[in-house]
Amino acid sequence: MLMSMTGFGRASQKSALGHFVAEISSVNHRFLEVSVRVPRELLSFETAIQQKIREKARRGKVQVRFEAAWAPEVRIQELKEEVLESYLRKLDAFYEKIGRRGTVDPAVLLSLPGVFEAPTQDEASWREELEKIVDSLLDEASKNWIAMRKQEGEHLQEAILEQLDLLEKLAEEMRTAAEAAKEEAVENLRKRVMEVMSLSEEAVKEQRLAQEIVLLSDRWDVSEESTRLRSHLQKFRESLQSREAVGRKLDFLAQEIHRELNTLDSKVSAATVRWMAVEGRTTLEKIREQIQNIE
Repeated sequence: MLMSMTGFGRASQKSALGHFVAEISSVNHRFLEVSVRVPRELLSFETAIQQKIREKARRGKVQVRFEAAWAPEVRIQELKEEVLESYLRKLDAFYEKIGRRGTVDPAVLLSLPGVFEAPTQDEASWREELEKIVDSLLDEASKNWIAMRKQEGEHLQEAILEQLDLLEKLAEEMRTAAEAAKEEAVENLRKRVMEVMSLSEEAVKEQRLAQEIVLLSDRWDVSEESTRLRSHLQKFRESLQSREAVGRKLDFLAQEIHRELNTLDSKVSAATVRWMAVEGRTTLEKIREQIQNIE
């Protein structure tokens, strides 16, 4: 079954730490390229995320994005009252020392070091729960992403098989038409040679005619090209059923099919065969457009 390189998957989860979202999107690319964007608090998981994605894809440009809306208790800093009281006592003592009257407004001290601290729970204490959240989100988003790529792969396979049927039919018609054209060309050649050499001796005529017919038959013989073309088409069809990543293999086979069509076109000058070759290349081009998205 074919797997498309194009897909999208999303997952979200709420917990005591907040609301988290993971998204995976991918498009076709010659090689596998994975980029990960996560909040600062999740940077320690970036390498693991990359590795898991690389296990699920062979080719394509993949983007993974995590978003986090942290719960208030995680973000709000804790007021250290004993530190603030210590600042106030020292300032009161200083005011008394310099003979200044009045009291200090505690609000002006809130920005001093140590007055506010991060919550008791820091990233180290969250790590176990965060790791579970990241793994869960990545698994769910990956399943959705892969499901979409499979679905797109099925559509690509249907479209390719439809064009492949046409191409196989054309290949057989080209072979039959080329054989008929060769027989006609040989007969026409025999008549022309006989006309030109009507005044020559009979033995010379027959020898010359035989040489020309051999040369023409050789030049117009497409049996090898037809056999290779059928073989490539059969291998292409078999590859479509593979469970492996076959995008590059299909691209190579398409090039070989194109080469055989060109050779058939150049060897047989019959108009019917040449038009069939044009139609064959057009059909093949439609197939090649489809396989650009296959992993």
